[in-house]
Amino acid sequence: MLIKRNIYVTTLAIATTTVGLQAHAQDKEITPLSDWNYEDIYEAGGIRADKLMDAEVFGDNEEEIGSVENVLLTQDNNIAAIIAQVGGLWDIGDTHVLVPWENIELHEGGVKLPVTEDNVDEYGLFASDEYITEQSLSQTQQVDDDIGTGSDIWKLTDVLDDYASVGEGVGYGYIDNILFSRNGEIQGVVVDTDSRGPYAFPFYGYGHGWAPSYATYSLQYDEDEIGEMQPFDYERYESLLE
Repeated sequence: MLIKRNIYVTTLAIATTTVGLQAHAQDKEITPLSDWNYEDIYEAGGIRADKLMDAEVFGDNEEEIGSVENVLLTQDNNIAAIIAQVGGLWDIGDTHVLVPWENIELHEGGVKLPVTEDNVDEYGLFASDEYITEQSLSQTQQVDDDIGTGSDIWKLTDVLDDYASVGEGVGYGYIDNILFSRNGEIQGVVVDTDSRGPYAFPFYGYGHGWAPSYATYSLQYDEDEIGEMQPFDYERYESLLE
């Protein structure tokens, strides 16, 4: 996080002069903050990024086998897969597996994967010189711990702890958390403003001056628009992972 903060000014300058992220970027209509309602998020509940990252991983036999290391998302801001580190208890060394989100079951205290000591070797290793793309996420497979992503996939760590700016690049805080629905769709991004507390905003991502390589995320609102917002109350948000 310290490195990202140190390069805030440089990255922001690059972000404001870069045009056209990808030709197929998903533009979304900006939601006025007057129409943005925490109550809908509180009522729905969901999955907090800080609970999902580093969550314990369980195998089919309920054995704890590792932890979540990263989350992969599509340009539509939906969870596509997770990357988990497994194998420490099996004396096979650290092994990283990519598992499609549709094959993951939320488990008390973590997530459950269709991976066991007996079948982990059946999952082939994704080529280390290639990038993970959306088309590559249809099956469970072993991956390198630092596998890259193509233009249609991004990692949760690409935005967590990034600076958040408002208006014409005014620093507002940093991305402290992301909220997901039960289906893995982003509900909002939570910005920590230090002394003022956390605030949740709509997340737009691609097509709005952001790419995974940027260390700054623009909230798409001016300072006067956010002045009347209330802090986000985590106690009212029912998290599916504890």
